[in-house]
Amino acid sequence: MSGDKPRVSIALPVFNGEKYIAQAVESILAQTFQDFEVIICDNASTDRTEEICRGYASRDLRLRYRRNEVNRGIHRNFTGGAKLSRGEYFMWLAHDDKLAPEFLERCVAVLDREPSAVLVYPKAIDLDDQGNAVAYKEQSLKASSPRANERFRELIRMEHNCEALFGLMRQNVLRRTGVLGNYADADRVLLAELSLYGCYFKVPEFLFLHREHPQRATNMYPTRFERTSSLTPEKPRQIVFPHFRQLEEYLQCIHRAPLSWTDRIRCYREMIPWTGKYWKRLVGDVKVVVKHILRRIMRAFISPRVPAATSGHGA
Repeated sequence: MSGDKPRVSIALPVFNGEKYIAQAVESILAQTFQDFEVIICDNASTDRTEEICRGYASRDLRLRYRRNEVNRGIHRNFTGGAKLSRGEYFMWLAHDDKLAPEFLERCVAVLDREPSAVLVYPKAIDLDDQGNAVAYKEQSLKASSPRANERFRELIRMEHNCEALFGLMRQNVLRRTGVLGNYADADRVLLAELSLYGCYFKVPEFLFLHREHPQRATNMYPTRFERTSSLTPEKPRQIVFPHFRQLEEYLQCIHRAPLSWTDRIRCYREMIPWTGKYWKRLVGDVKVVVKHILRRIMRAFISPRVPAATSGHGA
């Protein structure tokens, strides 16, 4: 490592990842750029994850293993790795994904060369659960504009996936954001907030290997309501309005960012067409919550009442 801290920090959150975690770690160790640290955050796994990770950490001092005694939810486990990181640049890697050997070298080169860049991401390959390539994706986010509101407009769209969040970003910018909150689509909100600080750059090679399998969180929890429950396991029955929360968080992002007053107004104005475009989602939040409350009331109303015990003697 250069000096007393690495150039790159990689946070590797995991929960019950014994099937894939070794492949993820090996892909990091095989990088052509070697000035990095790895923070493995184990969210109270119950399989062989701890054994596997401790084995790697004992053999390579660049790896640190941290284990939560209880499941803290997905996003809290992600933010835990970010808080422990020390590098100039930072990235997350999910335990079931992998990196091509040149990933760090190519992304670091862009951040070193482009002072306006806050995040660099490559093209991606989808793998199945056996590691076979099933799709090549060339997502190109239009986030290289010098105008903050134009970048923000691109990143608040619901139509793009959020794989760019697994790119390499500037640590000092990430720490000025809200990082990841415990709500659905917090990854999309963070990507939008990062765009307020600078441009995105895309590396033209296929260097990110993303695994698609039935146990992925988005497959196990397909709706935003279900995902919110998985993010906050201590509050499984809370009432949430995920799209209203997303709207609120976008406004908070604009408020936090170091923008000129004209750029701030332009970004706030972007939320007007966003609300118009996704109004059905907002109305859907209300409908789902109303149905949820009505079901609770009906269950309480029609649930069988246990008759009071009697002594069995007449008056």
